Order: sequence, then C-alpha cells, then structure tokens
Amino acid sequence: MKTLLYQKVYDQLKLSIQEGKIPVGSKMPTENELMAQFDVSSITLKKALELLKKDGYISRRPRVGTFVINDSPNSEQIETRKFDKPLFGCIMTNFDDTFGTILLSGMLEHSDSKAHIIVKKSLGDTEREEEILQEFIEMNVAGILILPASSKFVSPTLLELASQKFPLVVIDRTLEGLPISSISSDNTEAGRIITEKLFELGHKHIGMITSTSPVSTLDSRVNGFIRGHASFHTAFHSDYVFREIESVMPNSTVSIQTDIDKIAHFLETHPEITALVATEYNIALLIKQACNKLGKSIPTNLSVVCFDHPDNFFDTSAFQFTHIKQAQYEIGVKAVDMLLNQVLKPDTINKETLPPMLVEGDSVEPLKSTSK
Repeated sequence: MKTLLYQKVYDQLKLSIQEGKIPVGSKMPTENELMAQFDVSSITLKKALELLKKDGYISRRPRVGTFVINDSPNSEQIETRKFDKPLFGCIMTNFDDTFGTILLSGMLEHSDSKAHIIVKKSLGDTEREEEILQEFIEMNVAGILILPASSKFVSPTLLELASQKFPLVVIDRTLEGLPISSISSDNTEAGRIITEKLFELGHKHIGMITSTSPVSTLDSRVNGFIRGHASFHTAFHSDYVFREIESVMPNSTVSIQTDIDKIAHFLETHPEITALVATEYNIALLIKQACNKLGKSIPTNLSVVCFDHPDNFFDTSAFQFTHIKQAQYEIGVKAVDMLLNQVLKPDTINKETLPPMLVEGDSVEPLKSTSK
C-alpha cells in the first residue's frame, strides 16, 4: 500500500524526535518552516502534527507554538486512535425520505463489519462543508464520502485532498475533469426517460420546474429533458424551463407560498403547457398547490412527473406521482466499497452511474383532444 504524504512527514518528524534531533522540551519549527522543509501543504502538515499529538510526542498550544513532550510513543494514546475498522467521514447536504435516508441506510448497513462512519450535514453551506472537511482531517479519518454543496464551486480542501490521492468518493454529483471517484444515478438518462413518458401520452408542450441549486444533478436532469425533446423531434423552448424555485433548498429563507405563487404565475404565462417535469418531489408538491390556487387538478388539467418520490409502504391508497426512482441503497453500498478500495489502492479512481427506474403513479394521463 502506498504511504500517504502526511504519513511520510509524520514518520520523519517522529524519527527526528526519537533520535534527539528535536529534543524533548524544545519548541518545534513553525508550521511555515515545516511546510517549506517538507514541501507540503498546510493540510498535509496539520494531519502529520495531529498524529504526533495523538501519539503523545508533542503538545500544541494556540498562539504559543508546538513543543516536544516525549521521545517515545504514548501507548495509551495510540490505543485510543486505533480502531478495529477504518474510520470514514461522511458529509451530506441534507437527507430525508425523498433522498438520502435510504442511501445512508445502504452505507451504514453495508459498512457495519467493514468501517466506522461519522455522518455530518452541511445543509448546502460551502463554508460549513469546508469546516467539516477540516474536522475530519483533524480526526485522522481514513477516507471521506461527500455529497458536495455545489458542483460549480469545489472546496479547496477537497481539491487538495484529491491532489494527495486521499481516499474520496463523491455521491450524487459528477465533478468532471477532477481525479475524484464518484457514484450517482444517470440523471441525464432519467430526465430523458421521464420526458419521453409525457410525449408518449400525447403531450406536446412540456415544461420543467427546477430550483436555483448549483449542482450537476439538476443540470443533468435538464439536459435529459432536452434530449427527450430531441427523441420526439420536438422543438425545445428554453422559456419552458423555470429555474426560480428556492424554498426547497437547505437553509432557504424563501417561503413556500412565494414559490407557489411563482409557479402559478408561470402556468398562467404559459397556458399551452399541459405537462410538467419537477426535478424534485417537493417541487411537485408545490406544483400541486399552485394548481389548487388556479382551480386546476392533477392529472385532469395538468400531468406532472418528478424525481425521488418517498415510498408509501403502509398507505397504498395514497396519491403518488409518476416518478424516477434512484437505486439509493445500492449507491450507498457502492460508495463504501469504492472508498475501501481506495484505502488499499490510492491510485484507483472510478466514476460510476447507475440506471434509473420509472415508477408509474397517479399524476399523468393521455392528452385529451380538447386540451390546448
């Protein structure tokens, strides 16, 4: 197994302490000096120093410096950081019954005999995501599973870890051009499938409603929506894609009613639209309320399809949208296996997508000849 860079720095500093080159009681060189000496980043150095601290070699005092306190390992400290299985960190933007809960079940159940996993939520905040990454580094995790807050802004820490071939797996996102393993559904194919379903029912004017979230998942669904039009040789109208929904995003301060009013206005502006694709289940619920406001019903006046519908195991009579179902449990299982493989083979980078599944519901019907 290839030795990670921070481990090499740790080994060299430990040897210097044990051989008395940095004597007990002396102050360690500054972090800037050590970074220059070993030609490493601050992240790499901090991980090495954290290991030395946990092993009882040094003491770090804020605003004072780092001091050597022992030239032999503290066996009690070492035992506290050694686990029978590797420790992984997992960052989710958020999770609920529509997306995330089943994925986490796959991770946790599959890893039960293989790894320990600590789960934290960023709530879509890139600064909080950065803080959690730093926390995991200080905890000396062996790898990180992450559902990034953004696909357009990639965390500097994530990029630095990737450059060091630190075990990383990105979930439900595609970070093109970056040497980071990822596992997600084929969202472009999902967008195509669900759009073609509406065309097959005779709908010709189909809209899409999505959020302002800057993630590749939603972009891929929009691309699939466009491909669905191409499959039926139908012109794509960019003004049929409404991207202004905000209340569904984590930590949003926009009210649900505001977004319901936006959707109602969109439908009034485009009365020719007879079907809608919602990129999230909660957006489909907003559409349903907007229809109520306009005196319309689903699917009589408007067919609606969506992604990531919660399961109705105990209420088979409940209204269900026709929707795309992701293999969330399998994504969780594969994410853990990909990370375990990287721990053993840091050079291994895999990007994998899983096929989506269309689930029939109660929210669509063929276009009536009297419809516009």
